[in-house]
Amino acid sequence: MEIAKQRGRTAVAAATTGAIAIGGIALAGCSPVTDNASDGFGEDGAVTSGLALASALGGGSTGGDAVIRPVSLASTLSDADPAVGADTTAPTLTAKADVGLSITDADISVYADQPVQVGFKLTNKDTNQPLANQLVKVQVKLPTGFATFLHLTTNNDGYTSYTARVLTTTEITAVFDGTDALQSAVSDNVGTLRVVERPAVSPARGITVNAPTNGDLGSKAVYLASLQAGKPYVYGANGPDSFDCSSLVQYVYRQLGRSLPRTAQAQYNATIHVDPSHKEVGDLIFFGSPGNIYHVGIYAGDGKMWAAPHSGSVVQLQTIWSSSYHVGRVL
Repeated sequence: MEIAKQRGRTAVAAATTGAIAIGGIALAGCSPVTDNASDGFGEDGAVTSGLALASALGGGSTGGDAVIRPVSLASTLSDADPAVGADTTAPTLTAKADVGLSITDADISVYADQPVQVGFKLTNKDTNQPLANQLVKVQVKLPTGFATFLHLTTNNDGYTSYTARVLTTTEITAVFDGTDALQSAVSDNVGTLRVVERPAVSPARGITVNAPTNGDLGSKAVYLASLQAGKPYVYGANGPDSFDCSSLVQYVYRQLGRSLPRTAQAQYNATIHVDPSHKEVGDLIFFGSPGNIYHVGIYAGDGKMWAAPHSGSVVQLQTIWSSSYHVGRVL
């Protein structure tokens, strides 16, 4: 009898690290059944079958059918009668609500650096109700995978948004980490901010895409240059996401139907030379000497010009810093 009790205690101890359901309670990691364990115990005393575990916890068998009594693990460990004072109530697990998370505008076409609103919606799928005051993490796709770059909080409608400005086509997603009552979720769609190039136009058709349709060629050039503000300077870049000084000039005037060479020196050679005191809006401001022009900008009036200045900088409106420069006019 004492041997039987010890064997029963060994089975209970093994059950706490095993994986079998007793009275609705799952015990994780149970040892597998082995063919040579006819009495339900292995050589090390581990439980190897559901029937053996049932017997060890106070169950019995009639013929080939196991009868498992709902007993308390605590009462078994104390050799107490499970029928007296035993708590036979299985713990109640509250199910978490299923959550839906989506990007409201999943595919948006934009021009580079154009501000656009990106929205997210969080709902309780079980009740179809919006989830307010919940944290949503916005992630952007990088070469190494998605990375969180922004945290937003939903409003009373379960909605939140942010203003995006991208220079290249970008993929985003959103993540909800969940709460005690709500499951975690990843947005059921991936948002794409698709950067498209502004349409090329000819002088006969005028400027499209919110550009002014009146005024001369120079004012249109200044307007188009201003749309590139903030884009990074990259030596040798040709736009539309980044520029160097001469590629900015070439890009702007190409949209106006004018074909200019690629380098500042070649652009100086291709334009009509004008006395600096007679310069007009849209004229090109060249720095250096004829035969050795090293920089160019687009004159915006009031002593300023649009230019991509140098590495580490961006396209910007800046003061003409030197009194020594040359002017070229595009016809």
